[in-house]
Amino acid sequence: MLMIDLKNIKIVSSPSSSRLLLMVLTGLLCSFISYAQKPLNPPVPTTPKTRINLLHADSIVGNNQQQAASRQFIGNVAFQHKGAVLYCNTATQYELSNTIEAFGNIRIEQGDTLTVTGDTLYYDGNTRFARVLGKKVTLTDSKVTLTTRVIEYDMARNRAYYPVRGVIVQDSSTLKSEKGYYNTRSKIFNYKENVEIINPKYTITTDSLQYNARTKMALFKAPTLIKSKDGDIIANSGSTYNTETQLSNFKGRSRIINENYTLTGDTLTFDQKTESGVAKGNVELISKKDKVILTGNRAIRNGQTGFTKIMGNAIMRNGSEKDTLYMRADTLYAYEMMDDSTITRSKKDTVKREKKMEKLIAQGNVQIYRIDLQSKSDSLLYDLKDSVIHFYTKPVLWNPKNQSEADTIHVYMKNGKVNRMYLINQGFVIAKDTSSNYNQVKGRKIEALFNEETRLEQVIVEGNGESIYYALDDRNKLIGVNHVECSRMNIRFKENQVKRIAFIGKPDSRLVPPKELTNSANRLDGFSWREKEKPTKEDVLGVKFAVKQ
Repeated sequence: MLMIDLKNIKIVSSPSSSRLLLMVLTGLLCSFISYAQKPLNPPVPTTPKTRINLLHADSIVGNNQQQAASRQFIGNVAFQHKGAVLYCNTATQYELSNTIEAFGNIRIEQGDTLTVTGDTLYYDGNTRFARVLGKKVTLTDSKVTLTTRVIEYDMARNRAYYPVRGVIVQDSSTLKSEKGYYNTRSKIFNYKENVEIINPKYTITTDSLQYNARTKMALFKAPTLIKSKDGDIIANSGSTYNTETQLSNFKGRSRIINENYTLTGDTLTFDQKTESGVAKGNVELISKKDKVILTGNRAIRNGQTGFTKIMGNAIMRNGSEKDTLYMRADTLYAYEMMDDSTITRSKKDTVKREKKMEKLIAQGNVQIYRIDLQSKSDSLLYDLKDSVIHFYTKPVLWNPKNQSEADTIHVYMKNGKVNRMYLINQGFVIAKDTSSNYNQVKGRKIEALFNEETRLEQVIVEGNGESIYYALDDRNKLIGVNHVECSRMNIRFKENQVKRIAFIGKPDSRLVPPKELTNSANRLDGFSWREKEKPTKEDVLGVKFAVKQ
C-alpha cells in the first residue's frame, strides 16, 4: 500500500505538478461538502465488512492520519464491491470507515441492466448504501429510466429513493412525482406527492401510487383521476389499474365519466378499452343525453353492445324535476344505440356519433310513479326513442281519477305526457267523476285517448264491449245508470263524465233508475277500484319525503 505524508511533500513549480495539486485540493474540499450531506440515519450494517476493491486509477495520492486513513484516486477511477462497479473521475477512499466519496462522471453498474449516473457519490461499503447527487442523476433499469437530482440507493435491500422531484420514463409513459421509492429486484415503484403519469392514451394524477414495472399494474394509495379520450375515471385508495391493458379494479366509491354516461359504484371492475365492467354497491348510471338515471345494488355493463343490467333495488329516473318518471323493479335492462341524428365531424374530419339509451326493460314487481301516471305490472318495455311504454302480465294503471287494467297495455306519450293508451285482452277502464260515480268500460280491445291534462277524453271499444255509465241532468242530478252491451262503442268524456256515446251494431241497453240501484246494477263483472294499491313516490324510491309547509 502506498502511503504519502503530505507534510514532507515538496511542491515543485511546474504546470503538471500544479494541476495535480489543484485536483487533490478540489477533491478534498468536495469530499468535505459531500460528507456533510450524507443521510442523517444511514442503514445499519447487516453483513460483515467487505473491502471495496480498486480496479483502476490513473494516479493515486495517499494520506495517513491518526484517526483515519484515506487514499485519493485521480483519472478513470473504478471500484468493485459486492457485484457492483463504481466509476468516477476522482475519489477518496476511507480505509477505516470503508467508505468512498467520488466526483465527476459518476456511474454505478449493477448486473446487466441497472445503471446509476450523476456528479457526486457517497458510498458506504459496510451498509452498501450509495447517495448520488448532481444536476442530472439517472437510474436506468432495463426499459425504465429515472431522472432526478438525488438518488439514495440501498443495494443491500435493492431499494432506491429519490427525495426530490423525479421523472420516470418507461416505454411511451412519463411519470413525475416529488419523491419516490424503487425496488430494483421486484421492479416496484412507490411514488409520493403530486404524482402524474402521462401516456398518449391516458393521464393519471394522484398523491400516492405504487407501480409494478413488470406487470404494468398501478395501485392507487390516494384519490386518483385517470383521463383519456374515452372519458375520465375517479378512483379511491386501494384501486388498481393496468396501464397496458387498461383493466381496472376500483375499491371505494369510484366513478367513470364520458360524454355519454356516468357510472358510479362502491366497487368497480372496468375495461376502459371496451367500456365494460361490473359495479357493486349504491350503483348509479346516468345517461346524459336522455336524462335517465339508473340506480341499484349491482350493475353489469357491456360498452360494445351498449347493454347494462341493474339488479337489486333497481330504480330509474327519467325527465326533469317537475315531471320525472320514477320506476322500480327487481331487475332493469338498458339498451343504448348509436344516434345517427347526432353525427358530428371534428377538425380532422372524423365522424362521431353519440350513444343514446333507447330501450329499457323492467322485470319483477314493477312500479311506476309520476304525478299524472302510476302503475303496477310484472314487466314492461320502455321505448325512450318513440316515447312508448309496453306493460305486460295484467298491469294496472292510474292517472287522474282513472284506472285501467288489461292483459297488456301500451301507453304512448306526447310532450312528456300520456296521450293515448291501448288495452289488449280483458281491458277494463274506470273513470271516477266529480260525484264519485264510477263510469266503467270493458272490452277485448280498448283505445283510450287523453287531453293535455291527462284526463280521459275518449274511449273506443273493439269487441265484447260493455259499459256502465251514470246519466246526469244539467244540474248533475242522477237520472239513472245505463248498462250497455255492444261489440263496438265510442264514448266521449268531459271531467270524467260521459258526454256522448255511440254504439256500432245492435246494442243491448237498459237504464236502471236510482231507486232500483244495487251493487250488481252499477258494477260490471270484475270491477275493483284498487286505488289503495297505487304506488306513491315513497313506495317507488324507498325513501320518505318531508312534507312541504
